[in-house]
Amino acid sequence: MVTEIATRDRLQPSLLDRLTDDDPSNLKESADKRVLSLTQLKASVLRDLAWLLNTTSLLGADATLHTPAGTSVVNFGLPALAGNSASNVDIAALEALIHQAIATFEPRILRHTLRVRARASAEMNHNALSFEIEGDLWAQPVPLRLMLQTDLDLESGHVRVVNAEQRRRS
Repeated sequence: MVTEIATRDRLQPSLLDRLTDDDPSNLKESADKRVLSLTQLKASVLRDLAWLLNTTSLLGADATLHTPAGTSVVNFGLPALAGNSASNVDIAALEALIHQAIATFEPRILRHTLRVRARASAEMNHNALSFEIEGDLWAQPVPLRLMLQTDLDLESGHVRVVNAEQRRRS
């Protein structure tokens, strides 16, 4: 017997996506725009994490981790990372900053399942770092596993976020 998922338990677009009008000439929104598939949810989270990790926060690393302002929307993003070399970066502190940013600003990832780990990669050089991000996305009837690979270019500060399964295939 298949049961209908309650309206409150359906996967909804993020608040930003719900407030964005992709078709202003159309006064009514179709039902498929109000509910997400699991694939659309993953793509939305991937996009939003890329925005988060590529945004420079207003406050420095210490304030981000240790003050109430560090978790406010004023401090969305990561501290400035451009211009560093991998040998000058405290990897454990950067893991903690990435974890904190995701836990604070991406509520669709269940906080208790979130893991951020630095990876040694043959492709990476002295001006780049690679991280694995794992966690479960809130979904009904069961959470959806998310495994991402991020590459941080320390020269530009740009972070590339890709689905880990997709990266293995390419």
